[in-house]
Amino acid sequence: MEQLKKKLSASLTANPDVMILKSDAWQLPVSVNEVSYGRLKRLKMDILMKMLLFAFQETDIRRAAALADMLAVEELFISDLIHKMKSTGLIALGKKGYVLTSKGFDYLEKGIFEEELDDGQAIIAFSESHGDYRLAEMDGQSEAADLPLFRYAADGEPDSDRMYELLSREMDAAEENFQLIVSGIKEVTEKEAIHIPCIEFQLYDRKQDLFFSRVWNTGSKLWDEALEKAIEERELIEWRKAVENEETEKTSVLQNG
Repeated sequence: MEQLKKKLSASLTANPDVMILKSDAWQLPVSVNEVSYGRLKRLKMDILMKMLLFAFQETDIRRAAALADMLAVEELFISDLIHKMKSTGLIALGKKGYVLTSKGFDYLEKGIFEEELDDGQAIIAFSESHGDYRLAEMDGQSEAADLPLFRYAADGEPDSDRMYELLSREMDAAEENFQLIVSGIKEVTEKEAIHIPCIEFQLYDRKQDLFFSRVWNTGSKLWDEALEKAIEERELIEWRKAVENEETEKTSVLQNG
């Protein structure tokens, strides 16, 4: 951490007009959640499924054997297809035979079929200070253990809608004959937060008479504008007052010396 701090300091003061008023290091807490989500496989409805749905729509049919004879298809194959359509809610058994559900009518009209897959699992990290959600690994930042918490660290509850947006953006996939779709969030389990070490610099540009902050986020390995803004909005006025008071005291000492 000290080596990185020296390197960053040298970079900032490469401009002779910029001086470092203060530097510090702290940790930014980031909440971690294990998320279970539903997945669907969406594909074009094949000809045989369309024929079965049309048959159920037009004719009273209760037995797979009747359809097998009608379509000259193996009864076992028809039985499996009927079971799949029942389990996905496209058809239901009525008094006179199988009938299409509203979902069945909708799918038949659109010519699609959606098959429910096993639930997916993901780890999502959430930084309230950034309003940012991202896929993450369960690797804590041990280097930050002895550092104080960021003084303006924001706290908030994770938003399942934002998590769904992230998973849809990252996990949805399109192949030649089908799509894999995130259908919704099933369960969210909060895990132990991770902590990201950050290095803060409070700076003054003499030429522009400008106070500003720079914060190096070791997680992203970038200067973090969101954290810099959080600090500047609260402290720039105090920094200027402190520097002005210091200059006043120096001037007074010189005059009285």
